[in-house]
Amino acid sequence: MKVLIATGLYPPDIGGPATMLGALAKALQKRGFEIRIVTYADTAGDNDEDDIRIYRVSRNQNRIFRHLRYFWLMWKLSSTWAEVIYVTDTYSVGYFAYLIKKILHKKYIVRFVGDSAWEASVANGWITDSIIDFYDKRYCKKIERLKRRRKTVLVNADRIIAVSRFLADIAQKIGVLPERIRMIYNSIDFLEADENAEKAKERAEKSAEIKQLYGGGKKLIITACRLTPWKGVAKIIEILPQLKEVVGDVNFLVLGDGPEMENLRRLAIVSGAESDVQFLGRVGRDEVLNYFRAADLFILNSDYEGLSHTLLEAMKAGVPVITTNVGGNPEVIENEKEGLLFGYNNEAELLAAATRILTDSELASRLVKNASEKLKNFNWEKAVAETAVVINEIRPSPA
Repeated sequence: MKVLIATGLYPPDIGGPATMLGALAKALQKRGFEIRIVTYADTAGDNDEDDIRIYRVSRNQNRIFRHLRYFWLMWKLSSTWAEVIYVTDTYSVGYFAYLIKKILHKKYIVRFVGDSAWEASVANGWITDSIIDFYDKRYCKKIERLKRRRKTVLVNADRIIAVSRFLADIAQKIGVLPERIRMIYNSIDFLEADENAEKAKERAEKSAEIKQLYGGGKKLIITACRLTPWKGVAKIIEILPQLKEVVGDVNFLVLGDGPEMENLRRLAIVSGAESDVQFLGRVGRDEVLNYFRAADLFILNSDYEGLSHTLLEAMKAGVPVITTNVGGNPEVIENEKEGLLFGYNNEAELLAAATRILTDSELASRLVKNASEKLKNFNWEKAVAETAVVINEIRPSPA
């Protein structure tokens, strides 16, 4: 079957979603699917990688022009080649698939990893409501327009692949029929596909260098995320002075960038934690894992997660994890078993959880061991097989 994957991110873009899609395309091709990719990229151009044709639209050109170019490519490939479209969001890419279905009657699948309407509304400062409250309230026209568009994309999809039970429930709240929803967990197993003894040794050496550079007798705390308001990095910075009083010197590494970067830098100064926080910006996926392996504690203080790639990567790296009891997080971390859960931005709970990990090595070791076992539930081969089943479920009937 000929499958067009339409996405906003694809290698060489960094980050879990882009890396996963690159691996998924190759894995589906090995299962007999013909794959082509349309994606936004820093540089436009078409080329073949591992016998997969990739069409890249420059994200640096005028917004209208890049959307028109992207839609034209999707239209051309759908009308002359593709049998099924697999899209990865409910922004322009998902809406283009909806329009193509209405006109060309092409079937499409949406990989549902988060509510784009809520994310855009929070990122722009229009609302502060949680994602749960978002569905029961009415807002201004621009927000309601966003909600209608993502609903249109989702309810008209032939299948929704939700990456957690939490998001499967969200899809139903939006209006998707339950029989069209399939739940397939994220996985990170593909990250080790090219691992060997030499590379493992190199990773260990780099992690040791990071530990020496940023640790040096200090407890090393880390987070990795896009720096948006709902990722809660500010609260982690705010507790550092109190945490130091209990556990001694700490160094907090922030991996990632985003619109909150400058606010967080100012907060570090105001809170007296400037010397305890290192903003490292965007870090390549291989390097992220090296940083994780060097850390004593990983914190994800997020108000919302579909199913976090970063959380899985931290568990794989063997760093103790504390995270919020929201979204898909409890499906990955059971409190007191694979990690510790706390309320989003709950200062007392966050401080208590961090203190426990950093002062109780036996607890930390037990959580890391259990997390390693839990990762078996997030198996890459299973994810690929289940994705293939979903694609075949909507296989077009022979003419």
